[in-house]
Amino acid sequence: MLIKSIFMEVRSRLRSCNVYITTGIDFTKNCNLKISIQSNCIVLNYYDDNDKTKRRDSLSSIESLSDCYSEDEYDVTSIVPIEEFCQIIPNSMSCLKIDKNTVSFRILTEPRNGGNFYNELLTSNTNESTPKSDQIKINLKIHDEVKITCANCSNVISDNIVKFDRILELPSTNMDMSEWFCHGHGHNSNTEPVLKSNKSDFLYRLTSFVINNKVLSEKSNKFNSKREIYHCNRCLAWLGLKNKDTVKLFNSEVKINQGNVEKHVFTHKTASEDLKIDDFIFTIEKLTQEFNLGLQYTMMCKIILECTISTTSKQYLLIWVMDKELQVLRSCGEHIESDKIKLQSCLLTKILYKIELSLNDEVEAWLADPGVVSTDISKSMFYRGVEHLQNMSLKVPELFRNTNGYCVSYLNV
Repeated sequence: MLIKSIFMEVRSRLRSCNVYITTGIDFTKNCNLKISIQSNCIVLNYYDDNDKTKRRDSLSSIESLSDCYSEDEYDVTSIVPIEEFCQIIPNSMSCLKIDKNTVSFRILTEPRNGGNFYNELLTSNTNESTPKSDQIKINLKIHDEVKITCANCSNVISDNIVKFDRILELPSTNMDMSEWFCHGHGHNSNTEPVLKSNKSDFLYRLTSFVINNKVLSEKSNKFNSKREIYHCNRCLAWLGLKNKDTVKLFNSEVKINQGNVEKHVFTHKTASEDLKIDDFIFTIEKLTQEFNLGLQYTMMCKIILECTISTTSKQYLLIWVMDKELQVLRSCGEHIESDKIKLQSCLLTKILYKIELSLNDEVEAWLADPGVVSTDISKSMFYRGVEHLQNMSLKVPELFRNTNGYCVSYLNV
């Protein structure tokens, strides 16, 4: 098979498309390839260099191959129809790069609804192009009798059966507290507000929740009395963070037991097999959505995900959201015919990310930037999220996985 996978970034407003193709051929040995850009498809023709009966002379460039051979002399042909998604300007290929078994280039597209560089026709119905963001469901109601358990070993960390009188969502910690009220309260504006919760309050934010430590068992509280990180007193699993008389527990680390049925506090409506990755993606998408709240166009959002590893160690994941609604065409493993590749379209988020193992100058600069939003995430969520980003970066050739010290990756691929 000539084409193993294809990944295309379509930017209709810029009228361009970046194409990344992974093949089953090592081009460092043989580079007898012809790429034809047509209005409705991309055609790849490859001539096998090992077949001495068909070879006329030594050919190693795309130009010489296309000049010397006709279409019926190629050994392998692959066609990528894309007229369903966009209209290509023929022979508009540029920025061609061939490295090992990958081929990448850029092509220009025509607007499907008419218009030109000076005039753009916008459709009134934008619901179809808007990606459906994930939503979470809270599996807890007021006065429900539940036990809070460790998700790793099912150890009960709550004070036997507990119930909550209030279940409230916390506002973003990146907001100015003065914006919570419509009038002044006479308090000192320099005083940092402190969150005080009652014993029966369940306060949640993103994929974590804050409860009073009196709700938790005496054995668990005694075990964590001198710790800033709340651990399971049986298996020592990382569960959350302490803050005076409150504890922030994370969805991926604990469960609730109701009627001998264990389940996580939050579940995703579009869930995958890995809850930690679901929580990770939901956190980024929710922070980006809040950052762009009230804005007509999506701006590039900067996010810091902080993870407290130990009392003296903290790691940071710097994320720069580049494209929130990027249209991507990718091969789905099905072939229309023997030589045609079927593509499927989806909208996803393209990001740049960097891992910092300590509070250095760059992290401090990001934290001081008012345009940066930040939040805490759990330890396992941090590591699984990084693995997810590393795996998603494999969608593009190695040459395009890094830029200016940051790694390129995607969400929801």
